[in-house]
Amino acid sequence: MELGWWPQLGLTFLQLLLISSLPREYTVINEACPGAEWNIMCRECCEYDQVKCACPGKKEVVGYTIPCCRNEENECDSCLIHPGCTIFENCKTCRNGSWGGTLDDFYVKGIYCAECHAGWYGGDCMRCGQVLRVPKGQILLESYPLNAHCEWTIHAKPGFIIQLRIVMLSLEFDYMCQYDYVEVRDGDSSDSQIIKRFCGNERPAPIRSSGSSLHILFHSDGSKNFDGFHAIFEEITALLFFPLSVLEERNCSDPGDPVNGYKKITGGPELINGRYAKIGTVLTFFCNNSYVLSGNEMRTCQQNGEWSGKQPICIKACREPKISDLVRRRVLPMQVQSRETPLHQLYASAFSKQKLQDSSAKKPALPFGDLPTGYQYLHTQIQYECISPFYRRLGSSRRTCLRTGKWSGRAPSCIPICGKTENVTAPKTQRTRWPWQAAIYRRAGGVHGSSLHKDTWFLVCSGALVNERTVVVAAHCVTDLGRVTVIKTADLKVVLGKFYRDDDREEKSIQSLRISAIILHPNYDPILLDADIAVLKLLDKARISTRVQPICLAAPRDLSTSLQESRVTVAGWNVLADARSPGFKNDTLRSGVVSVADSLLCEEQHEEHGIPVSVTDNMFCAGWDRAVPSDICTAETGGIAAALFLGRASPEPRWHLVGLVSWSYDKTCSHSLYTAFTKVLPFKDWIERNMK
Repeated sequence: MELGWWPQLGLTFLQLLLISSLPREYTVINEACPGAEWNIMCRECCEYDQVKCACPGKKEVVGYTIPCCRNEENECDSCLIHPGCTIFENCKTCRNGSWGGTLDDFYVKGIYCAECHAGWYGGDCMRCGQVLRVPKGQILLESYPLNAHCEWTIHAKPGFIIQLRIVMLSLEFDYMCQYDYVEVRDGDSSDSQIIKRFCGNERPAPIRSSGSSLHILFHSDGSKNFDGFHAIFEEITALLFFPLSVLEERNCSDPGDPVNGYKKITGGPELINGRYAKIGTVLTFFCNNSYVLSGNEMRTCQQNGEWSGKQPICIKACREPKISDLVRRRVLPMQVQSRETPLHQLYASAFSKQKLQDSSAKKPALPFGDLPTGYQYLHTQIQYECISPFYRRLGSSRRTCLRTGKWSGRAPSCIPICGKTENVTAPKTQRTRWPWQAAIYRRAGGVHGSSLHKDTWFLVCSGALVNERTVVVAAHCVTDLGRVTVIKTADLKVVLGKFYRDDDREEKSIQSLRISAIILHPNYDPILLDADIAVLKLLDKARISTRVQPICLAAPRDLSTSLQESRVTVAGWNVLADARSPGFKNDTLRSGVVSVADSLLCEEQHEEHGIPVSVTDNMFCAGWDRAVPSDICTAETGGIAAALFLGRASPEPRWHLVGLVSWSYDKTCSHSLYTAFTKVLPFKDWIERNMK
């Protein structure tokens, strides 16, 4: 039987300690269970899984065998939790385990590496450090794994001290050297006085001990690894070189706390008598609430007895509020704000003119010191506006940094302006580009029995864009006929900015968007077509432009006149158009004006044609307005109905979505026959809940 393997098992085990599980064809059957050291999880039937890895050094294929057994779900469970390919992680060259279907003690022995990188030893090349008693030598740590810990102790003969030079340093950088670092101590243990901690890649000056020993610690954390370090050392006569020792004691005096702030020791020894700091001590400075640090956040006591950097100060400031990409901000020039109260008049009458002039000439001191990026000074004003004329601002247009460290007003945001398009008069509605019109397409492969190629898309109906991620559509457009079964989102798409019916005609404004979710109204009845409405959630945001804009939603209370008194415009494409017809290439979005009729008249008209129907409260019927030209046939479109009226959010008239073409028997497109629409007004709250 040929043994299989997992191509990327090594990468997986570098992240997690996983229990191996492979299908039966990847295992070798063996009836005898191994010894007790394996029997953590074994049941009666024992098998063997192979772990296949790539040796980090030469990239050759290596691996080993782990016993396993079948669980109740017929999956292969390892008899022990093993680290997979991480056992080879620090090898320069690797050993190979057994690849047969027999007990493999390769992992138990712990000898995985044939050769280690410089500075490492042991079967897994994870051991490092030693005690050195030689006049001169080197410490070379070539590369290093995560979570490494190594210690070296160097001893010199009596009367000698040790000089250490770090000639190569390649570790993760951090200002406090708290992740990967080399730490040198003046003594023979980790409890000795610290000289300094090093990280990054800058080589330090030579280091000399005060006595006959040095302790060196290397530490790495659980992320990022670099090339390591290389140090050389030698013992030198103490009397000759001791005056130049790096440990020449020059303490740093306490720099004090910044006004409205405080400091903490975050590295090195504590202050001596609360007033002095030893070389290597690191201070970190902080500010009280509503104040921001300007200057060096950390200062280190240097060998010359001076603190690094400059003493920071705390400045009253505000963190800049976060804004969306749709909001443009402008920081206004700093100016002194003044507001007069009735007391100003009282005091003005009690002082001489000269005193008032002297008083007015005095201006408050402007803030000093540089602030970190993202902060603004006290009393700074920021002005906000939307980046595009197609959006309107919500929240404050101007905000001021207050003494509390907070900003005045409310956070600004920009939302698309809804229902706004060029002035449309009745004779021009036939050729209008309605920017909220959404074309809904279905993939032929999702239609049972379709004669079209499975990857062909065809237009099924129209919807209305109501915000950047939401389209409202009739529910029957996105469900199987006569059922509440929703069509798969992968078999539907939304096209915005479309004007021409021909799908092959290039239009720069077109946006083809995928759908992430389809939400049917819970009361949708596919037989009566009651509550025939659905919400499509777009996977990506629509890009608002002159050709793509949302339409407004309206509630009954928003209407200044009844729906029956409103002029309603219906727009849609002819979904039944023949691509071979002469005028198809130039066929466009069609629209026309309809008048809302009494529901009773609509039912009676249908009964006269032998079609008994019920017009529910969630529907309205409409017929063509004979006074306005029209080129649309709702029986062939499946469009949307909109009305122009004043809303509560705008002083000017806006277009509002009032209906969706639902059903009709008007196969001859007679203007005397009624079409039924889903009334959108009762569903406004439901739509808005699903727009969030």
